Amino acid sequence: MSDLEARARKIFPNVLGHYTWLTIDRGEGSWLVTTDGKRVLDLTCGIAVTVVGHAHPRVVKAVTDQASRLMHISAGVAKYESNVALAETLATLTPTGLDAIVFGNSGAEAVEAAIKLTRQATGREAIIVFRGGFHGRTTGAATLTTSKSAYRRGYGALLPEVYVAPFPYPLACAVPGAHDAEACAAHCLAELDAMLEHEVPPEHVAAIFIEPVLGEGGYVAAPASFLRALRVLATRIGALLVFDEIQTGLGRTGAWFAGQKLGVTPDVMTLAKALGGGLPLGAVVAPRELMAKWRTGTHGSTFGGNPVSCACGLATIQVLRDEGLVARAEMLGQLMVEELTPLRSHPRLREVRRIGAMVAAEFDDKAVSKAATAAALGRGVLVITCGFHDQVVRFIPALNIAEDDLRKGMRLFVEAVKTAQVPAPA
Repeated sequence: MSDLEARARKIFPNVLGHYTWLTIDRGEGSWLVTTDGKRVLDLTCGIAVTVVGHAHPRVVKAVTDQASRLMHISAGVAKYESNVALAETLATLTPTGLDAIVFGNSGAEAVEAAIKLTRQATGREAIIVFRGGFHGRTTGAATLTTSKSAYRRGYGALLPEVYVAPFPYPLACAVPGAHDAEACAAHCLAELDAMLEHEVPPEHVAAIFIEPVLGEGGYVAAPASFLRALRVLATRIGALLVFDEIQTGLGRTGAWFAGQKLGVTPDVMTLAKALGGGLPLGAVVAPRELMAKWRTGTHGSTFGGNPVSCACGLATIQVLRDEGLVARAEMLGQLMVEELTPLRSHPRLREVRRIGAMVAAEFDDKAVSKAATAAALGRGVLVITCGFHDQVVRFIPALNIAEDDLRKGMRLFVEAVKTAQVPAPA
């Protein structure tokens, strides 16, 4: 055990979970360097954050330049260039009509803000979410989160008037027998109709929140037909459709936002992770006329849209745009799936799936996925799990990762899976 790990174990409580106990000295592009000098290929991006890699020179320069001029004043106290410029730039990338932005510090804050916006703007209270979604761990966001019941354990009553509908995830669908995503989606829509018939009146629903692609729930993309049906439903009942693009936004899916790739425009988007490029930043994006219904002073943030975070986010977007990295996500996703081909015959693998550069390998048990990630780390490749039972390994490389590095990392992962010692299923 390193000294840094020992100190961390002594000072931090057990409530904080850990994928690994790696001790990191620095990051360089898609590589991490440990405190004992080992190089580890990072296929996590700090959980989908460092989308242009670690310490990109343009991002570092933007951060240091901004820090030398102004580190903090609060957007509620004064205006400053990086804050306004990032909002203006973001509005050129978001779906048509989503042109007003409120910054916060994180994805959970963005979700909390979206709850407040949608309830206040509609004068309604009920919120519909989908099983398997992850929206954060603060009280309101945790109420919307259903990827694992553990996130609610021991907390008692959370937010009222939240209703959970099934998400179209064929491997976890109640429809018996083998079936495709469209059949699963039809079942989920029928269940949603039943919910509106029996559990919550349509006129009570303020918003329908959904991750277009489940993040912590397993990297499962909703069929475009399902999202289109939600768009029609929300419009029909007078509710607002909210896309949580915290893990999918800023190029990860091969488009700036997953909704654009899938051809559906929400009323509200929540953003974070890659938005800050490595610094804390979240945002709620919605049409100006909708934002106008959010009463002045009923929401705010001391640090939201901090000067340095905004400078970092702006530089990250500029790198994504100038280096053509959004389009490159498709190529990276194809490469990863191609390199996973040797696992297709693995008896414990259930499915490989992807959308853009979000790739998942789902196994039949957590024991397999955890053994695989541990064996991969032993070979110098960092990957992490997701899914209801941590049975899915997810691959989240920086969008500017060198192709040779990515191929090497994927091949080492395949080798790790093949050699990992896992007990046979019961």
